[in-house]
Amino acid sequence: MRFLGTEFEKIVGIASGVLPPVKAVNERVCKEYSPAFLTSKTLTPYPMEPHREPTVIKFHEGCYMNAIGLGNPGIEGIKESLVKGCRVIISAGGAKPEEFAEVARHSEGAFAVELNVSSPNRKGFGESTKDYLKDVIQAVKSATALPVIVKLGPWDNVVELAGKALEYGADALTLINTLKGKLYEIEGFTPLLSYGTGGISGRCILPLAVRIISEVYAEYEAQIIGVGGVLEWHDALLLLASGARLVGLASAIMERGFKAVRDIEEGLREYFANKGLKPEDVVGIGVKR
Repeated sequence: MRFLGTEFEKIVGIASGVLPPVKAVNERVCKEYSPAFLTSKTLTPYPMEPHREPTVIKFHEGCYMNAIGLGNPGIEGIKESLVKGCRVIISAGGAKPEEFAEVARHSEGAFAVELNVSSPNRKGFGESTKDYLKDVIQAVKSATALPVIVKLGPWDNVVELAGKALEYGADALTLINTLKGKLYEIEGFTPLLSYGTGGISGRCILPLAVRIISEVYAEYEAQIIGVGGVLEWHDALLLLASGARLVGLASAIMERGFKAVRDIEEGLREYFANKGLKPEDVVGIGVKR
């Protein structure tokens, strides 16, 4: 599969928010599971404390809600995330364009930089920064020669924003981030997450990811990393059919560990072999029919 001018032997990688910025962990995952790519935790130019516990809950089979709040060690996390033998995408965050650019400037050695302008879990960051998308992208493009991927959320205007991101210089898109939700416990009716709201992920957002990827691909034929709701190989296949060229896992890893990367990749390969197809044959096929 070709993505951003590079040939990928594998399709399934790791989405942001799963791997800690700890080199030993990243090296082990790279060596043992050989994902198509590793995406770092979202990193900001300065350390940020996560929200207090609880920050992650499982509310249904295969469905999660989290509000970690972009807790991270800052720039130091970049060197901990970069490992030899795997293509690493550095997820950059910030409260203003120059902060995204600062992370990108220190990301030499990565495959690409992914701009987190869509996390719903910290005021002033993530989705709060989508309103100055042009400034963020242009600041980052001025700071690095690495490909720039913009990660967008499941908003009503996501197709419009995807077009603007590409117009402003984004090389690819990651679709989608989590969907903001909220749950109460039923004794005192206080929020289950300390932050109150959190990002819904897992099996329950798969149809949403399929729809949004399909709509964006139909409009722009953009290069897309599909994320959202993939727990089995056939889920990943749906994102490819919608227009994604690579697929990132998060909730599947929470469900059954990093072996999910290998299991889903093998399931896809068996499917393609049985059908006599190449992965490229399936990209966007659902949109084109």
